[in-house]
Amino acid sequence: MTRSINRRILMAGATTTALLTLGVFAGSAGASAAPATTASVSAMDSGSRAPADVVFHPYALYIDNTLVEYLAGVQGLSSNQVTLVRGATRSQALDNLINLPAGLRKNFSVQVLDLNGNPVQTYSFANAQPIRYDGTNVTFQFSQIIVS
Repeated sequence: MTRSINRRILMAGATTTALLTLGVFAGSAGASAAPATTASVSAMDSGSRAPADVVFHPYALYIDNTLVEYLAGVQGLSSNQVTLVRGATRSQALDNLINLPAGLRKNFSVQVLDLNGNPVQTYSFANAQPIRYDGTNVTFQFSQIIVS
């Protein structure tokens, strides 16, 4: 059991490092829920291991400078496309962005969060429009990305 938890934590750390290095983002949860952390997260800071059921959403999606969803996973980022993977909780604001009429474009941002929910880095996507949606994955095409 401990070996399995340690392996999960190691894989989560390696995955996070790879995602940050490649600029890849992750899935979703509702904006009404803060980043899902529990008391066991503070236990991780003291060196003990967190239970396997701890959920942390390390990315936040902003549309019109308003937090709309916490993201937990994204497939990839290229020079002009990004694919967000949505979770079980869906925001109406992201649904509206997905259902934009053809030709309309909108700006949105994704913030990388630390374990306390504080922003570490922001990726802003300009003139984005959805080009593919399959119920879970939504791919946006954009004209410019700004990393700050």
